[in-house]
Amino acid sequence: MKTIVVLTILVTLSLSAFSPTAVSAQASYSDAVKAPTSATGTAAQATKVMAKEPNYVLVMAYQDGVLAFADALNGQTVGGGPVNVDFARAAVVEMRRGFDQMKKYNEAYMKTISAEVRAKSTATMQGLETHRADLNVQLTSLEAEVKLDTPDAKKIATLSASVRTHLDAMSLGSTGLSMKN
Repeated sequence: MKTIVVLTILVTLSLSAFSPTAVSAQASYSDAVKAPTSATGTAAQATKVMAKEPNYVLVMAYQDGVLAFADALNGQTVGGGPVNVDFARAAVVEMRRGFDQMKKYNEAYMKTISAEVRAKSTATMQGLETHRADLNVQLTSLEAEVKLDTPDAKKIATLSASVRTHLDAMSLGSTGLSMKN
């Protein structure tokens, strides 16, 4: 019962953060696209336009959701005590679903980027792809661990912390990488 309540709260928080952001971004995206941009436009202007692009907003919302579930899972396992298997399995399922949605909307966003911008951000995109591949490996390891009858809490805590590390590295504010470059 406690697990269901905690998961319900987490899902509600994830969805409540997601919906207004996506609606707001969709409404204001057309204004951002109409904003004059030139070849000499500043990075701040490009970032402002990008932050209003609907697919980018969805990527970031799903990234926040994956992070919330990783933190919740880490919080439940960091002490090394017995793992609440139902909780861990549900959290990992949501992390995988969110990760898959991040990839889907990132691909849609990439289609909106000009060849010039792609050429200028090759190194950033390569770094991002490395983190995305590593994140996929961590999620696959988590999925395997929570399938066990008695998952190892320390291993789950380590893997969920690694998920956070990769998500933080993929954030614009952290290292300059971003899901949209």
